[in-house]
Amino acid sequence: MQSKVSMVVPCYNKVKEIGAMLESVIAQVWNNLELILVNDGSNDGTREVISEYEPKLRARGYEVVIVDQINSGCCAAVYAGLIRMTGQYFCLVDCDDNIEPEYVSTMAGWLDEHEEYEWTACSYRPYRIRDGKVEPQAVTSAAAMSNNEQLLERHILRKIITTSWVYMARVSYMKRCRLIEVFCVERRKTYEPLFAVPLMLGGGKLKCFEEPLYRFNRFASDMYSFDTYEKVEKYYSDYFYLYNWAIERTDLCQDDKNRLFALVKLGKAKDCLYHLNDMDPIAQAVSDREQYINEVAASTTVLIDELFGPPLRLKPAVFKSKQYMEIMNYLDKLILDPDKLTDVQLSEGSKVIAYGALGKIASSVLPQLRGTVLEPELLWDIGAESENEIGGHVVMKPKFDELQKEDIVLVLPKSAEVLRFVQQNCPGVRTVGVEFLREFIIRNRYSGIKPDCKFAY
Repeated sequence: MQSKVSMVVPCYNKVKEIGAMLESVIAQVWNNLELILVNDGSNDGTREVISEYEPKLRARGYEVVIVDQINSGCCAAVYAGLIRMTGQYFCLVDCDDNIEPEYVSTMAGWLDEHEEYEWTACSYRPYRIRDGKVEPQAVTSAAAMSNNEQLLERHILRKIITTSWVYMARVSYMKRCRLIEVFCVERRKTYEPLFAVPLMLGGGKLKCFEEPLYRFNRFASDMYSFDTYEKVEKYYSDYFYLYNWAIERTDLCQDDKNRLFALVKLGKAKDCLYHLNDMDPIAQAVSDREQYINEVAASTTVLIDELFGPPLRLKPAVFKSKQYMEIMNYLDKLILDPDKLTDVQLSEGSKVIAYGALGKIASSVLPQLRGTVLEPELLWDIGAESENEIGGHVVMKPKFDELQKEDIVLVLPKSAEVLRFVQQNCPGVRTVGVEFLREFIIRNRYSGIKPDCKFAY
């Protein structure tokens, strides 16, 4: 017999979209479903659409619970649904999104058959909807959650899916995690951290599905389309406040809480910087844009000094550069995967060779390697001709047969195919790709090292 799944749907002023969402619920393969629709004071006809669909949903065999409340925001609407659940499992669906027919059956079926698992997550596909056109985007995969390690830290730093509508969990697990008990109803725009903190700190075993079972419809008018810098700050202040709210109410010791609070600050700075740098300067006066970026950059610099100490020597100007996301990603790795930050050690007599020295990536990477242990002695490119020079050094065609096992080849083209080609032609010789090199450059740039230039590229 199928277990009952309680599906909570907060609804507010989505008269044009909610019908399609309810049709996708009716199309579910799973039959034992309790649908809890919380109308958060809609005034555009959304409530009337819910009434029209109620008999169809009941005819499908579903239990239907409709809750009407004055407009109080999505946190209060979700809470109103959670406290009314009677199922064994629960999930959330936004009223303007859609779910694939196997959304419930895939995750609930797994939980029915595997008692050792407490919750599940699926991938989702975003769809950008504007001017009547629907544009499918790349799938956002749940695969990064599969190892069950440092889930909350990765959630805060945006290294895994952060949306709650891809989760399904046992209600018994939710209660053990005290999710409802510590739920915050004060914020109006978002609720994801209120699910992430208890579920991810609860230690329950998680199953991830790579199939995109959820369809996230992104409209031009939604909250992610910020048109002022004040809105960026307000949204992320509210969002990351919820992390702190939930973390403070856990049973963690104060040192562990403080560590997570620091990550929350870094996560907020990272998201604000992403949007502030990415926004069109025409959206507001350039002076306003500069003011906000300066403020966020200055506070981020202070925070990073607190987290990592003076050796990084980061200046606010760094966070207004095009490389700011590379720097933030490097800091993420310092926190999450320090063991993967391997040092480069050269043996006596080792040569460093740059392959693809005439390419576009080489023009930006090579100048940043000068004065470091990875400054290349030889420059190779498959298209090299006799007149090709960089900084007085001749660019030669590759001579793989002259390589020694202690040499290092820097593969500058980003293509995985090129990297495989080089590796096949120099077996036993160490090769490193451009992703490693960019990380290496950041480490050297912000560790206080001042390189002595051998020659200028």
